[in-house]
Amino acid sequence: MRWEPNDATMNEQETSIVQKPRDPFSDLLLPQNTDELAKFMDEPLPAIAEAITGAFAAGPKAWMVMGGHIVQGILKARLFQQVSEEIRELREKGKIAKDFADEEKNKYGFKSCVELLTIIDEETPDVDRLEALKAMFYGINKVNAKDGHRIACYQLFQIAKKLTSGQLLYLPACYTGFNGSGFSTGHPVPMTDWLRKIGRQLEHEVLGLLEQDDNVLVEYGLLNPRSPMDHNSVFENDARLTTLAIAFCRNIEIYHLETSS
Repeated sequence: MRWEPNDATMNEQETSIVQKPRDPFSDLLLPQNTDELAKFMDEPLPAIAEAITGAFAAGPKAWMVMGGHIVQGILKARLFQQVSEEIRELREKGKIAKDFADEEKNKYGFKSCVELLTIIDEETPDVDRLEALKAMFYGINKVNAKDGHRIACYQLFQIAKKLTSGQLLYLPACYTGFNGSGFSTGHPVPMTDWLRKIGRQLEHEVLGLLEQDDNVLVEYGLLNPRSPMDHNSVFENDARLTTLAIAFCRNIEIYHLETSS
């Protein structure tokens, strides 16, 4: 005897096929109204991360991954808000021209703004990278800046986009030596001694990491290379900073001095 589905069976099968699987997020974590969601997003990021990871720890791994995306999304939103508010304040205080994005007056103004926001959207930069990028952005759009200065700052902005936080910490360590003492001149010193000296300022002496950052900074023309006569030694003149690196570090220094209030 052959079994043939009746209408009730067919309807049940069609319902099971058409019906979408229930969204596990519908009532698991996120608040159900705007006020509660706003309160949730106002929490400190560690508290948000703890709440999300705790909620998802007992569930499928996919939930945990999505929880990480939620935290990253909140962080990204806060970075957008922070940068937007800072630009608004600088305009109101007259440190950045109100029409800084007018390409006829500053051809790099709008372009640098778009690039800065794009980096936040696509990369969610850490504090050190964001500070360097904002410093170069400020140099590009600073009120009454000369065209040549804007062009130079835009090129430095492009360099800042490529650097990691480790490299952006390495440079200030050199800049501190450049402005102070403790760096010999005229005589080469072993590369390992140099790396240990930088490591002490950064409070770690993982020489392999420091050497990687050193090589990249040399490649970008920010540090003078090793001695051509002895590849295992360096000259400490100007704490190995090139004129390009000194301009880069001064831009960050000026940015902090002029915007700290």
